[in-house]
Amino acid sequence: MRFCIVKVPYAGVDTENGKTISVDRYREVFETTLETRADAWVSPRTSLEVATEKLIDRYGKEKSHLLNWPTVYIVWFKNTTTAGGSSAKSGNRWYVYVGESQHILDRTVQHITPTKSRTEDIADNQESLHADDADGEVTADHALSRYLETEKNADQRITDAVSNGADVNQYVIWERHFNKSLTLDVENKLIDYMKSIDHVDCLNGRGNPQDEYYTSTYLDSIVSAAWRKLVSKDEDGIFPPEEQIWQSSLYKVSPFHKLGKEQHEALRDIEKTVFDCLDRWRTPEDTRLILVGGAAGTGKTILLSTLFYELANSLNLDSDENTSESANHKQRVCLLVNNEDQRKVYDDMATKQGLQKQSMQCVSRPTKFINDRSLSVGTSSWDYTEIPGEDCRADVVLIDEAHLLFTQKVQSGIESHLHEILRRAKVVVAVFDPEQIMQRKQWWNPNTLRQLGFEENGYVADADSVDSVLTFTGHYSNAKVNDGKEVIITDSYPVSRINLTCQYRIDASDEVIQWIDALSSRCAQLPRLVPEDTTARISMVDEDGDNTLTLSCPYEIKVCSSPEEVFSEINKKRDWVLSRQEDAEETKPAKGRKKKTKRAAVKPRDLCRVVATFDWPYDSGDALGTVDLYYDPDYEWHCDGQRYRGAWRRPNYVDGDPEIPEHVKVFRRRWNRAKDILEDEEREKRQTGESWASDESTKNEVGSYFTIQGFDLNYVGVIIGPSVGYDEDRNCIVYRPEMSCDPGVTSSRKDISTSEDLEYFKRECIRKQLGVLTKRGVHGLYLFAVDPVLQKKLQDSMPFEDVL
Repeated sequence: MRFCIVKVPYAGVDTENGKTISVDRYREVFETTLETRADAWVSPRTSLEVATEKLIDRYGKEKSHLLNWPTVYIVWFKNTTTAGGSSAKSGNRWYVYVGESQHILDRTVQHITPTKSRTEDIADNQESLHADDADGEVTADHALSRYLETEKNADQRITDAVSNGADVNQYVIWERHFNKSLTLDVENKLIDYMKSIDHVDCLNGRGNPQDEYYTSTYLDSIVSAAWRKLVSKDEDGIFPPEEQIWQSSLYKVSPFHKLGKEQHEALRDIEKTVFDCLDRWRTPEDTRLILVGGAAGTGKTILLSTLFYELANSLNLDSDENTSESANHKQRVCLLVNNEDQRKVYDDMATKQGLQKQSMQCVSRPTKFINDRSLSVGTSSWDYTEIPGEDCRADVVLIDEAHLLFTQKVQSGIESHLHEILRRAKVVVAVFDPEQIMQRKQWWNPNTLRQLGFEENGYVADADSVDSVLTFTGHYSNAKVNDGKEVIITDSYPVSRINLTCQYRIDASDEVIQWIDALSSRCAQLPRLVPEDTTARISMVDEDGDNTLTLSCPYEIKVCSSPEEVFSEINKKRDWVLSRQEDAEETKPAKGRKKKTKRAAVKPRDLCRVVATFDWPYDSGDALGTVDLYYDPDYEWHCDGQRYRGAWRRPNYVDGDPEIPEHVKVFRRRWNRAKDILEDEEREKRQTGESWASDESTKNEVGSYFTIQGFDLNYVGVIIGPSVGYDEDRNCIVYRPEMSCDPGVTSSRKDISTSEDLEYFKRECIRKQLGVLTKRGVHGLYLFAVDPVLQKKLQDSMPFEDVL
């Protein structure tokens, strides 16, 4: 990579007779800085340190590149006020603006001297960028209006900072591969990074992500290399190491990620359908469901996040009057997810992106959304039969993890989440994966699944090109409504379907992904040798040639000899991930100079955790529960005609306490955020607002599908409990509901007609839980099975060096 990065003074840093600096005077200051201040040059340093004819010539070229070629720039200055307008005490928050320009001098001055021609230039530029996007015409006017408003506000913020004497700085970046499309993508990715940093308020919104172009393959490498240089020169703690950003939950649900071709096409198809439906909507009979299908890791969440950002910017009310909780129902675009950890992440993202003025204004759990748009008839009691008014009907409702929606009557009296949401919206976009239906409350009637386009073995062929009709019949009874008489309401909704197939989560070859998929397939057979991961890896060398960064390592699948070994290996991976982040924070002082730098105020995250099938008791009321195992050296078992002695076993539980023999090896870990009676003080110190996957206090406990569903991990350790075993007679993995401790598996449903169907559903729940757990790791999977036969089969599937 051949970079040119300089730190230059911002327009307005000098004044003449109290007036803002002129364009000509600023040009002189800018060029003088390049010529006389060696410390302004971040890269290359040697062009001003070594007085040779060759390097002087190089300097002239670098200067020309900065002034006349496409560049990306980052402006930053301290945010001295809090969100409420009061003076900030901490002083560690920053305003940042990221832009791109082919004329950096003129662009810098434009920021503080906005004119009508400047606004017209922006408008022309945006319209030209969207000119070829016919499918995007429905949102073009909204997007342009929003963009112009954002740019105007950003310019004003920078102008005020300069006028008030703030220390405003900027980095200007040029790289030899830069062209208009690439600088737009670099700009967008840097905005993405800045929006994911807690202590940074990025003044501009989403840019214009580009399609494929001849230098597009350099995007990630250029951003990574440039970012590392900024980190190395960061004296103010603004720029955290790139890997710390990658681990943050905000970054993972960012709407600024560049979409793949399949995702981009799906986005445009959904947007077109949404606006067509809104234009035609006259009565509730016109409400439509758009179903987005796809297996775990196919990019559904990023697609939904991007869709949410674009629709909210286009449709949601911007008036200041909609800031109170009572005005929540006026939001035209809402996002729902029936998982509290995920709701918090989306809520933080929506607030940081300016999509809502306060928490939970347009992001909530399904039950809250429904109750807010129903008539209250008493404390915790609602009449769900009537919608109080058209103001209570949202234009668009987006549902992530729609397979988590309840499908049987819960305490509030809601019988079907999806039915009630459809009754309170004009368009519903639901992300749905039947392979993640894992408990009783989420069971779907097979006829309903067929209406949604699913059969037992997966997605119906060509279902994404065919509309169908989904019919719900709701039964409503409330002693305070209609004299307690039951009310029956039947509604039908047209369904459009889109299916995603490209795998984005697991960073491995297709053969490795297929092995992981097969592990939780019906009638999975072992041993099945794990294939070697041959996925191409990207290595980058900096311009000095002495630092190589490997962006990806081969995917690791290993089998551990004990549950304690799983933790040991995951802890090693945690230390390795954190060490990479710490290495990235180290700076190289200039020769002969000592330099003090502030660490960026972003907490390092490792995202390495251990999870297990739900095979141990958990008291949700008192938040108590531990994963207990002991090693029985006398336990006999057989595999492949051989007799073996010794195995890890789950103890019996009496009144919640494990019965464990004396003088044996014992494994015991807290799980699912449970309290440990012996460690109450540690429990009280837990952080708030963090998901289980990234909470520092969960690194020594075990999670389940409840705590990890919807989140990625770098490396995952999976303890496969006794509900999953291996039947040698049938030669396949089997599922044992009687060994599960999940109430969502062990209890029954009245609407599952036969005992055979109920037993099949329970086995399917455990199989799908195993699939969710084993597909969390982006870079690696570490396994241990309590069932000794399954453990032996897994070991036989591994190369010798991968059995630990």
